[in-house]
Amino acid sequence: MGREDVAVCHWQGDVAEVRLHLDSQELTLRGDIRAAIGRPQMKAVTLCDEGVCVATDAGDLIMEMAALEAGRWQKALLKTPPTLAQKLDVSPDTPAFVLGVVDDPLVQEALDGAVVPDVSGATILLAIVLDQAGLEAASDMAMAEPDKHIWMLYRKGKAAVINGTAVRSHMRGLGFIDSKSSAVSDQLTATRYRLRAG
Repeated sequence: MGREDVAVCHWQGDVAEVRLHLDSQELTLRGDIRAAIGRPQMKAVTLCDEGVCVATDAGDLIMEMAALEAGRWQKALLKTPPTLAQKLDVSPDTPAFVLGVVDDPLVQEALDGAVVPDVSGATILLAIVLDQAGLEAASDMAMAEPDKHIWMLYRKGKAAVINGTAVRSHMRGLGFIDSKSSAVSDQLTATRYRLRAG
């Protein structure tokens, strides 16, 4: 759902050309003006003579752009981002089997009512991978269920014992391909894998 552009922006008395990046959580400005505006902070998104005006708790942001591009940005800013449950494709109709302890409140909320106690009843697999033992247990489970996708959830940042590179290397070495990634929370990110056909 990411969207990027370069535009002259007016923000809190400053005017400068910045790089814009919009994702499901926030709009970030990088360059001579630096800001991160969370979606909940955006009170209104309207088209104006200059391009797009975003009313926020901290003042108005004006992004200068041509009418066509302004319309696209307005639509993207107004679009309701998918929930974590939708990103992970879990629901009571498409339940997950979870390996590991889920202690992240956002993951708990996404999985509410969408977890089954047995692998055979799951549409998708989900593993909390915090160390090498967890990674090996998750890949063993995925190998035993080759027709199901598995989401590997692992920690972000320098404190991570197992990071995305380690997960990817391990899974690809076993013949899995990664097909989707998703931000999960401030602490976790996720990548979906499935055993390569043939």
